[in-house]
Amino acid sequence: MADDLPLDPALLRDPAQAVPFDRGALSRYLRASGHHLDESPLRQFSGGYGNLNYLIRVDGAWAVLRRPPAGEIPKGANDMAREHRALSILSPVWRLAPSPVAFCDDASVLGAPFLISEFRAGLPLHGTQPLGAAMTPVLARNLSLMQVTILTQLHGLDPAAIGALQLGRAGGFAERTLRGWTTRLQGSAARVPAEAPILFERLGRATPRDARLTVIHNDFKLDNVVVDPVSLAPTAVLDWDMATLGSPFFDVATMLTYWAEADDPEGLRAINLTHSEAPGALDRRALAQAYVQATGFDSAEDEADLRFFLALAFGKLGVVCLQLYDKFRADPERYRRNEKFGAAAPGAFARGLDVLDGGLI
Repeated sequence: MADDLPLDPALLRDPAQAVPFDRGALSRYLRASGHHLDESPLRQFSGGYGNLNYLIRVDGAWAVLRRPPAGEIPKGANDMAREHRALSILSPVWRLAPSPVAFCDDASVLGAPFLISEFRAGLPLHGTQPLGAAMTPVLARNLSLMQVTILTQLHGLDPAAIGALQLGRAGGFAERTLRGWTTRLQGSAARVPAEAPILFERLGRATPRDARLTVIHNDFKLDNVVVDPVSLAPTAVLDWDMATLGSPFFDVATMLTYWAEADDPEGLRAINLTHSEAPGALDRRALAQAYVQATGFDSAEDEADLRFFLALAFGKLGVVCLQLYDKFRADPERYRRNEKFGAAAPGAFARGLDVLDGGLI
């Protein structure tokens, strides 16, 4: 670590490449809110395709400022108010949720609403590079099961007991989620793969009722987890801007869509964010079985729900790929790294159809 930074500086952008914001405006806002912005430089985190994240110091402690990217924001995405509510509820009762420090819904301060939360030290599991040569079959298996443990803990929280009922509506989660991603698909400027409308039409004929309702992260994957660099035990789960009340199987499904396998379409494997293909890693079927065994969610209805939500999660992934590819098409120079998502989208929709036909899990 350089100077007194609490993390590897390689995780931060070169200051010359960072998206700037008004430090003076932030300092004035925090002062009026009873906080103090320390004099340390503001550094933007590298990586990520959504919110902008900055390492700052507030009241003598390291913190993270999060705000949406510039431009049009899809409905329900990059919701800092939602993330603030979720962390305010979860951090007192679950150790993996960082504590919020401040939230500002006044877009005139920095150009968008923003959230400041505590910084959790550790190793972010972005992509397959953080562990590199340290990866072993035993470690790959442990990382696989760590995801199941995290979701089991989160889904085991009683929404009413912890005051989380305000995070979402009690019914209609599957229908609302399907409708939302269908609308986003229709709004894509990119050429929509032929499999996409077929997948969403079939999902519309198979929408389940709300059999189970828990607090869900709603975008859970391994690269949203921070681990201790020595023990590799989880120290935080990040990115709560889509958290809600919903089916726990949608969290499991989202995790599985990002858990690529060797026989996935090549374009889909190219965006793999995990160590899923490392020797020793569990496959999707084994991960799903581990979750079912840990939770006891093993009825025939549960099995059908998991299959529906896995197909929907692949549809969601396909739409996200199209949205990211739209940015590349609009500004190839700025969004060069998004080009690969154009080739990934068809494979995601095709995998969704495979799930509905009885495959993958």
